[in-house]
Amino acid sequence: MNAADHQPAPGHEIARLLADVDAYALRLGTSRGRLLDVVLISRATGIEPERVRALLAGELPEEEPREKNAREGFRKALFQQRLRFLQRTRLKETPAGKEPYGLREISRATGISAQHVSNLLNGERGANHDHAARLELFFRAPEGFCSRTEGAALIAYLRRMVHEDLPKLATRAVLQELGARSVALRSTADGAQIDTLRDLLPALDELVKVIQGRKAGGGPEGGGGRP
Repeated sequence: MNAADHQPAPGHEIARLLADVDAYALRLGTSRGRLLDVVLISRATGIEPERVRALLAGELPEEEPREKNAREGFRKALFQQRLRFLQRTRLKETPAGKEPYGLREISRATGISAQHVSNLLNGERGANHDHAARLELFFRAPEGFCSRTEGAALIAYLRRMVHEDLPKLATRAVLQELGARSVALRSTADGAQIDTLRDLLPALDELVKVIQGRKAGGGPEGGGGRP
C-alpha cells in the first residue's frame, strides 16, 4: 500500500472542507453561496463554472484512471482542456478590447514552437513538465494548473479558503464587533500566523459575550456597575 492509498477520497475531502465553509458561513451570518463565488473558483482552478456547481452540490470529481494507457490519455485531455481554458480566459489588452493570445505570441514568449502549441491545444500531443511550466508562467497561472485533476484543484482552493481566507474574515468580523474601526489582516504565507488566528477566535468570541453581558447588565461599558 502506497502513501496515496492513505489519502481521503477527493469527494470525501471536498465534503469535509465544505462543512468547514458552512460552519464559517454560520458564524458570519451568511451562506455558502455568498462565500464561494463559482466564477472565481472556475478562474482559479480551470474547472468550468457548470462543473464547479455540480462538484459543490456533491457530485463526485473525476479521478485519474489507474491503467497506464487510460491514465496517459486522461492527462493529455486534461492538459488540453486547461490550456484552452487559459487561452480563453487570460486575454491581452488591445486597442479594440481584450483578445486571446495567438500561437506566434505564445511561441515567442515561451520558446515552444507555434506548431507544438497548436498540437497541445488540439490534444494531439502531450506536454512535458518544462513546457507545462512555461505555458503556466506565460498565462500567469499557478504551477500545476494544467495538470491537477478537478478534485485536486477544488480541494486546493477550498483549503486556502478554510485555512487562510475565512479565518481572517471571521477574525476581522469579531474585532469589528469589539469596536475596531479599521482592521487590516495582511496576506501571509506563514501558516503559523493563520493557525494563531484560528486559535484566537474562540477567545475573541468569549470576549464579545463578556462585553455584551456587561452592557446588558449595566457594567462599565453600559455606564455603571463594576468590572
